[in-house]
Order: sequence, then structure tokens, then C-alpha cells
Amino acid sequence: METKYSLVEKTGRFWASHEDRLIGAISISGLKTYTYPFFTPEGNIVLQECPPDHSHHQGIMVGQDFVNGHNFWAINHAIYPKNYQKQEGWQESVDENGVTITQDLRWATNDGQAVLQEQRQTRFEAWEGCHFIEVTTTWHAIYGALYLGKTKEGGLGMRVHPLLETPWGGQIRSSAGNIGAEKVFDSLADWIEVSGNVSGRDIGVVMMPHPSMKPIPWFARDYGIHLYGPMRHEPVAVKAGEKFVLRVGFAAYDGKSDGTQGARAWEKYKARKS
Repeated sequence: METKYSLVEKTGRFWASHEDRLIGAISISGLKTYTYPFFTPEGNIVLQECPPDHSHHQGIMVGQDFVNGHNFWAINHAIYPKNYQKQEGWQESVDENGVTITQDLRWATNDGQAVLQEQRQTRFEAWEGCHFIEVTTTWHAIYGALYLGKTKEGGLGMRVHPLLETPWGGQIRSSAGNIGAEKVFDSLADWIEVSGNVSGRDIGVVMMPHPSMKPIPWFARDYGIHLYGPMRHEPVAVKAGEKFVLRVGFAAYDGKSDGTQGARAWEKYKARKS
């Protein structure tokens, strides 16, 4: 069966499309890999890349501070050591339901000391009424045991478009019915949604930890960073040869938020067989 999906490489990004409409892209720099841009079905971008005050906040991102004492969160920030996530393997597949990119990434310090091996799988799909991206990151302790220290600086999350930030009229909503960063932060909810108006168009993005993930209180900020970060609450020890997994889905939609977009995306996500 002929697929309606495609994947092309241009200017250091690998662009996933459905019926000639861009869904998003994997961006690869010399220091790290991240997902940016991410488009709604009408072509509006819901993420932000590299804000000046947090240059390490790049689209949908993966990172962690205090990995055996090393900082792999602030990659791309000028004042921190140039630790990196170096790509060493790449697989791609395009099928009738979407595009999947699987990367092997070695996390190493600026002097070349390997700390962990990551496998990151990014899936792009076009759903009815929204575009969907899922990122699954698996941290393999192949170089020895890992100690992931307690910190708010890390996990899997997103930095939203600047005009979706609260100071510019953006709104944060959770599945528990909370609205606003003060109420959503440190609350429990299946998903959060960030919405607003960009260039005269109402858009939003839903962030949903996979149902297999442990429920943890949300890290949600007015200035646009939203994270699923288990190490904010307690450290994690990973024995040599074992692994640690984070898995989160994201849905981008057009239209004014009324709470139903997040609920529909969550039901669709839960119903997926993979």
C-alpha cells in the first residue's frame, strides 16, 4: 500500500510530512538532537527553538543534569561545559501510518568520557484534527552504573512558542481541570495543554506522558518550559547493564482551546496499540 507519509533531509533537519503537509522535524547539531519544528495541520508552529535566556531549551528535548555528576541538561548553553549527545546510529522507516526515526546517541563529557548510551525513537503521525509526535528515550547504562541526581533540570519536555507563554496571553490547562501555571505546577494530571494566539490564529499543543509512565507532579512554567522529569522528586539509580525509559506524546492542533482537544488526544493516545 502506498504511504502518504514522507521523510526528507534539508539543512540539518529531517522533515516528516503527511500528504505534503509538514508535521515536524528532527534537528541535529554538533552537540545534541531535538525535535523542532512541530506544526499544526494548518502549518502553525507550536514550539520554540533556543530562547536567548535558556538557549538549551530547544523544541521537544531530552536531557538531564547530575548524571554521575555531569550536566547533560544545559547542552548548548554558553556558560556550561560542552558536554554532548553524539549520534552514532540512525534508522528510519516510513509506513502507511507514520514516520519513525530511531537514533543511537552517546552521552559524553567535553573531554570525551562516555557516560551513557541513549536510544531515542521519534514517531510522527497525522491524526484527525491534530498532528502527533511521540518521543521514547531509553538510557542504557553500558559504561557502568548511573546515578541520576535529584534536580528539576532534566527529563523529557517541550519549550512552547513564545506567544503561547502566559505573559503574551497563553494559557496552561490540565486534564484535572486546573488552569494557569500556579495551579497546574506540582499537580497530578494525565495531560497538560498550552494554547494561545499566534499571528491571529488560535493554536495549542498537548503534552501526555505515556500511560506506562509513573504519574508525577507536573513541572509547568508561565515562561514556556513543560517537563516530565521524575528526578525532580527523587534520585534514580540505574545498575550497570540496565536501562531507564521516558516516553511522552505531543499533539498540535488548530482552534481555540476549550478543553476537549486535550481529552480527545489523550483517548487516542491510550488507544494506540504500539
